[in-house]
Amino acid sequence: MLRNLIVLMLSAAAVVAGAMLYLLWQHQPLPQQALVYPQPRNLSEFTLIDQKNQRRGREDLMGKWTLAFVGYTYCPDICPLTLAKLAGVQAELAATLEQPLQIWFISVDPQRDTPEQLQQYVEYFKQPALSGLTAGHDQLFPFVRELGLMYAMSSTTAQDYLVDHSASVVLINPQGQVAAMFKPDMAPGEVPLVNREQLLADFPLVLNQLQQR
Repeated sequence: MLRNLIVLMLSAAAVVAGAMLYLLWQHQPLPQQALVYPQPRNLSEFTLIDQKNQRRGREDLMGKWTLAFVGYTYCPDICPLTLAKLAGVQAELAATLEQPLQIWFISVDPQRDTPEQLQQYVEYFKQPALSGLTAGHDQLFPFVRELGLMYAMSSTTAQDYLVDHSASVVLINPQGQVAAMFKPDMAPGEVPLVNREQLLADFPLVLNQLQQR
């Protein structure tokens, strides 16, 4: 009789503990400017060329966290401002991870952004974890689409043509899967940019959500 009572009490305690853990999980703060995918999204094989004229592919995402951003070196505002923020917070974000954190700047303007041009551009940010990459549009378009981003070329006949592109930053996990997206602040008349402080606040919350899946 006593043994049955002890078993019953232990079972009840386990149920209560489980319920409390569930309630705590339900009330955890959520990221404010980030989207965490319910299931990480696989990327197809791809081939890019980096600023050192080296081929880079899906295997270069394995075993590392990656922040990916698309743009072009002639971009007048979104790209330099976003990359400056990412370069500036890289060390702080990397300190929260067990695996290395790299930053990929993917140029969608291969006509002007040669490896030499990308080399000069990424050197400006003085961040060793930052790589500049590009490819032909046959590689770029499906890759960018799988990242959940977009770009559109305007007429390239003018010397200083512009390229429309996303301002979000994608987080790729060490399995080479798209795991989350950090969204920019959107305000009328303002350049859409990822907020530095919000990125720092959201990053650990995103990791926490990913670890619970």
